[in-house]
Amino acid sequence: MRERGRGQGKGAGTLVLIAFALLAVLASVVSCARGNSDETVVPGLPKYYATADLLTAVSTRRNTDRTAVLRLTGQLDAAGTPAEVVGDGALRVEQGGGVSARFTQTVTVGGRAQSSAMVVRPGGQVFQQVAGVWTRIDEAPTGTTEKQWATVAVNLTDTADPTANLAHFREAALVADAVDDTVAGMPAVRYLVVVDLVRAADQEPDPAVRAALTEQVQRGLTRISSTLWIDAANRPLRSESRQTLPGLGELTVTADYRDWGTPVSIPEPEATT
Repeated sequence: MRERGRGQGKGAGTLVLIAFALLAVLASVVSCARGNSDETVVPGLPKYYATADLLTAVSTRRNTDRTAVLRLTGQLDAAGTPAEVVGDGALRVEQGGGVSARFTQTVTVGGRAQSSAMVVRPGGQVFQQVAGVWTRIDEAPTGTTEKQWATVAVNLTDTADPTANLAHFREAALVADAVDDTVAGMPAVRYLVVVDLVRAADQEPDPAVRAALTEQVQRGLTRISSTLWIDAANRPLRSESRQTLPGLGELTVTADYRDWGTPVSIPEPEATT
């Protein structure tokens, strides 16, 4: 799901990071430009028009399946220098509700690609594998290469959790649209969810997040939107997001999901660091 939000068992620090990334979104509505004009849309899939119903349906299915294979693609526009970002891996919903993910994160700038194996644990812990050794990098100093890798990895993982934003801003969100669509030839319903930032600020219990929300509202950004495709069994097939990472630039990401419920392998780097 789009723009960041938490509420799935993650720490307050991660919530702040997610919210700050969310609230810097430069466009109020995400483009649904991934057309399917050459595909046959199959109508009649169940649709949810209440935010609580959509969240319950997707969360229940996600928590039942617990695992999925991921393909993350996007672009980071850092100070006018575009960088392509790709992540191939898997996610797992943990017993406490948080999400763990592992993927090979590749960033390409000016034709030069740099890849790194990453593991993100609930609470925003980020581990990077260098020369076969896992090192925790989310606590690296701001401005360092390690911190930048960690920031991108956390936001990719947040994007990979299709219920994070919806859960955190559930009382300030509404389902603006629900239409039949297809993803890779599979029938789906495409949801456009809009978050009212004025209401979100009024209801936000975290002072730092509330201050960030209020600042964005004062600057004229009064709502943010996200897009989610789910199949007939309420399994997420795709999500799209656009957000600004402080000090890095605007990150646009599409997350594609497949093989829900199949076994995946995610390292436990805290045991090997």
